[in-house]
Amino acid sequence: MTGENEQTNRHLEHIILQKKGGKTTARMIELLLVRPYNSNQIAKTLNISYNTAYYHFQIMVKLDLVEKVETKYGTYYSAKENLIKAKDKFEEIKKLI
Repeated sequence: MTGENEQTNRHLEHIILQKKGGKTTARMIELLLVRPYNSNQIAKTLNISYNTAYYHFQIMVKLDLVEKVETKYGTYYSAKENLIKAKDKFEEIKKLI
């Protein structure tokens, strides 16, 4: 396993298992592994507030799991390659919550 993979796995464990909103983060990651979303779309889909969705996106961007993509139509967030590669580890971690 490369250093990048280990770091991604540690970040996933931290934000899903050790933070209060881990279940929400995991639900968001599940959706992001399928396609990009903006904060409003995630909020409506998961029945959470816009601010909650935005907060979780900011954490995932900071941890280099999600990429912020700005277009003339708005800001979208998509899973970065390292998160996509760590999908199996994510599934393992998700079972623990």
